[in-house]
Amino acid sequence: MSLPAAPTLLPQAREVKTLASGLESRGDNFLLLRFLAASLVIYGHGGAVTAGLGMHDVFLTLGWGIYSGKIAVYIFFAVSGFMITGSFLRRQHLANFLWARVLRIFPAYLFCLVLSAYLLGAFYTTYPPSSYLTDRGLPHYIFQNLRLHSPMVWNLPGVFTGNPKTATVNGAIWTLPAEFRMYLWIGLVGVLGILSRRWLFSLLLGAVAGLTIVYPHRDILLIPASYFGLAGMFGLGAVCYVHRQHIPVGWAYAAAAALLAYLLRDTPLYAFTFGLALVEFSMAFAYCTPWYGFNRFGDYSYGIYLWGYPMQQVVAHHFPGLSPNLNAACAFPLAVAMGIVSWTVVEKPALALKKLPERYWSQWRLSRG
Repeated sequence: MSLPAAPTLLPQAREVKTLASGLESRGDNFLLLRFLAASLVIYGHGGAVTAGLGMHDVFLTLGWGIYSGKIAVYIFFAVSGFMITGSFLRRQHLANFLWARVLRIFPAYLFCLVLSAYLLGAFYTTYPPSSYLTDRGLPHYIFQNLRLHSPMVWNLPGVFTGNPKTATVNGAIWTLPAEFRMYLWIGLVGVLGILSRRWLFSLLLGAVAGLTIVYPHRDILLIPASYFGLAGMFGLGAVCYVHRQHIPVGWAYAAAAALLAYLLRDTPLYAFTFGLALVEFSMAFAYCTPWYGFNRFGDYSYGIYLWGYPMQQVVAHHFPGLSPNLNAACAFPLAVAMGIVSWTVVEKPALALKKLPERYWSQWRLSRG
């Protein structure tokens, strides 16, 4: 009788892992990664809302040339491109895909806009309550921003006007129009069959990237020039999903990509190599971090992102002389609390309606049948 083979002690440590194998493992740390990215946005906005002095942004101090808030937003877009592309390819149905995207963006966003206008604004405005609550600026703030189209409305009547840096109620929402445009483009190339043909999709993205390089100050395919960086990170994430069988992932690859980017930081190639390094880091964090305990919690990252800036303005209103880091530290638990409320009261119930179109479609076919 032959002896059983000796067990392999570290099978994963020696295996070259691809994104496809990571997806097949059905375990990831994207929830924690997005939570940390939302927290990093708050840290990055400390200097934008307070007059206090303090340490410079850690990433600028280390010589990366890109501040923490921008890095965090790039992570969001890279992860979003990866996950949204997978979402469409799994569904292959435009109406269901768009319905799911609407549920992800708009309920929590509307909740934030309404509470900011009618509760937060009413408390911090310099206007008399009756004048403020009847001011046309409140519905204009809500409906204009819901359009996700320029120009967005940043201020509310008399709100935060005495704050040290700016009266902007929520400076973080500028990324949402870019995010929703990316959803629409994924839906379009998906319906046209381009998304399921990986080399054709890659060729299309390469052509668009080339146009942004040649015409860096012009809108390309309805994407404003100010969104090119975000669109590029979203596109990298999408390419990662489309080519998931061929893209290795691991901390060694992330470290090598980061080193290459750092060495090229004073060259025209830096933006591209930095983007690649950030994507490699995001995927390594998601699939090569051995602890998945954070997945027991809810997906609070979007709510934290939406509420971080308003909470920092609240802290700056009461304590204008705080350093940027102290402002961020004080606002962080407030933003987390609002993120938990947003997820529990609004986002989770809304996402439970994802399959509503499928149910109605099935009922309609049965009634016709």
